[in-house]
Amino acid sequence: MRTIPAFDLFFIVFYALLIPLIGVTAWSISGRLEVFPLLLLSLALYLRLALRRPLRRKRAAQAPFPGEWREFLLASSPYFHGLDEEGRLRFERYVRLFLADTRIAGTGGAPVSWATRVLVAAGVATMLHGLPEWEPPLADGVTVYPGYSFDRNYRPGRGNIAGQAPIGGPLLVAEKSLLDGFAGQRDGTNVLLHELAHYFDLEARKGSMGIRPGTGSAVPWAELIAGEYERHDFAASPLSAYAAQNEAEFFAVASEMFFENPWPLQAAHPGLFEILREFYRQDPRRVLARRTREGRPGGI
Repeated sequence: MRTIPAFDLFFIVFYALLIPLIGVTAWSISGRLEVFPLLLLSLALYLRLALRRPLRRKRAAQAPFPGEWREFLLASSPYFHGLDEEGRLRFERYVRLFLADTRIAGTGGAPVSWATRVLVAAGVATMLHGLPEWEPPLADGVTVYPGYSFDRNYRPGRGNIAGQAPIGGPLLVAEKSLLDGFAGQRDGTNVLLHELAHYFDLEARKGSMGIRPGTGSAVPWAELIAGEYERHDFAASPLSAYAAQNEAEFFAVASEMFFENPWPLQAAHPGLFEILREFYRQDPRRVLARRTREGRPGGI
């Protein structure tokens, strides 16, 4: 995540140049000097609106990271704990940028605790750590449900749905399941990472993303995942049985294990592991192994 995404910067500059060009063109046609005050007013109004998000992100990126948050992440996130100091600073910047941009609220717009907000941001920062040019595809924010689950009618405390990634809506996650995802040590499950993976999968399928899994030529993302899903031996897989549901769940479950406990995945399915390593442009084994060598216990 960049302080000002390249996409945003392009359009800010483009329209900041286009507005004066339109004004000068209007003046050359009409010859009326009144065009210039209107031009300046239009440009000022545009810049005020266009720069609001970049300035908010810049302030967030420069703000000091609360010590309480860092201690919480060191205890709660094995991934954050395993980073070196430079990596932690980048992780913390991603957390601040995400929280400055993204609405995280409980059902009915109720506020949620800072710890829950930081854990949601930590999931994003983990998955984007190797992808500085990417932005989290969560324009609709995150809705946190109380308890461990909700049902298909979105009633808290019922059913068995711990998270959901609907198209055209906020990411949904049950708060206690979210906490459990970070509390488990190497259990290979994390509902937040699972649901975030669905959004990244959708973004990859919409674009022209190609992956070179140890080959010389890029394979379209959808084709690559479809082939891996068809070849996967689910009976002998370290992935949970839910991965067999369809290609999307296969990728999401594999992404959970990739970040939570990558060693069994790499040992059993090196091809799949390589696809994920190239997709996320990182190898969590290096991060988690550093944490293991330091001998810190995991969980919150």
